[in-house]
Amino acid sequence: MRQNLLFNMSFSGNMVFILYILTYPLTKKFFSLECRYRILKIAIAFYLIPISLCKYFIMDVIHSFFPLLGEKISHIFVNMDRKYIIIVSQDFVKLSSRVSYMLMILLIIAIIAFIIIRKRIIQYWKWKRVCTVGSEKPTNLELEIFYKIKKEMGIKKKVELICSEYCNSPMTSGILSPILIFSKWEDSIDVDKYEYMLRHELVHMKHHDLLIKYIGLLVMAVHWYNPFVYIMFHEISVISEMYCDSIVVGGKGEEECRKYGDLILKLAAQNKFANKRQFFIGMADSRDKWVYKRRILEMKRAKKYKAMLPVVMTVVICMVGGITTFAYDSPQTIYNDTGYDFDANMDYTFETAEECTDLPSDYFFIDDNAKIYDLSKIEKNSRNLCSHDFSIHGTLNQHKKDGNGGCVTNSYEAWRCSICSAVKTGELKSTVTYKPCPH
Repeated sequence: MRQNLLFNMSFSGNMVFILYILTYPLTKKFFSLECRYRILKIAIAFYLIPISLCKYFIMDVIHSFFPLLGEKISHIFVNMDRKYIIIVSQDFVKLSSRVSYMLMILLIIAIIAFIIIRKRIIQYWKWKRVCTVGSEKPTNLELEIFYKIKKEMGIKKKVELICSEYCNSPMTSGILSPILIFSKWEDSIDVDKYEYMLRHELVHMKHHDLLIKYIGLLVMAVHWYNPFVYIMFHEISVISEMYCDSIVVGGKGEEECRKYGDLILKLAAQNKFANKRQFFIGMADSRDKWVYKRRILEMKRAKKYKAMLPVVMTVVICMVGGITTFAYDSPQTIYNDTGYDFDANMDYTFETAEECTDLPSDYFFIDDNAKIYDLSKIEKNSRNLCSHDFSIHGTLNQHKKDGNGGCVTNSYEAWRCSICSAVKTGELKSTVTYKPCPH
């Protein structure tokens, strides 16, 4: 799994979400709904953003400011796997068997993800047509209340309000051109209930909850093999509803909270399309009785939120998710810049990690008898007084970081002075580029 970027992203997201679940008995008492919602958004980010690709850049930054710490981290996380290598030559690209196998798995996952996304997009357009067909404009009174609440909430974006006979419960659709879909009132409008429903849907719109829901659906499509993403999507849908509830009834008395709770239960009972509108969001888009119980209990819960505890806990959860990304080992890419004729059909045997990771220094000389001389520690002042006897033949090696997490090792034909250790450099023999740097 550590060599598969997608599986690493999946594992990192799982770690964040599992920590959220394990700490929920604590977070529901001392964390605001906004904070809980934010943690779930962080989990989504770990599922979709390949943070592990920044691993070597982060390690380089740490090494620049804290050399000793950076060296220890490098020994822990950087390990060159000779079975997981890409060779780039002048005429071909050679993939090891493990890299080829990983790419085949990613291709299969991508095909299935594409099928899932396509299916859901088709479902979205079908349900949107069903809900908007035969729609009517709301009455003047409904529009008046709508514009008043929209202005009170500071929403300047253009929002369309329609009424449909196929809509049993209020819901929101669209991101760039949002639409509020309400059912037709058979009797005279109940202003209080209508205001509750409008505020709830407009809060969803203001918090971009529908966009978060779409991203959650994307997570399920990409990580369809991971059972945790389905639980996460359900949880983030519930928390977003609870968060909206808390804002709508915030500062309200017990009687108003009871009326609002009764309205939610009534809408849930008459919503025949619940659980079928994943691309919509609304007050009663679930058939799970436990969801409504959680929402009602959360409105009645005494608020004892702490200031520092949520911040510390969020940082810890992010750190745990970040550390898991460091387990990822990208394929080692070796470039052949020497012009040596590799055969693309032959198998390659690579030297062990110890051979390429334990360099004596960034600047050293190896004579023909395999004796190593560290040139980085030799003082230059002593060389000025030497007449030089370049009688020791060998190879001069220079190792340099490229600033992007990789490195370049140049080897030159060279002669070393037997007196002062000065080196005379000849022609370039070879250049090897590593991405990432294994040294």
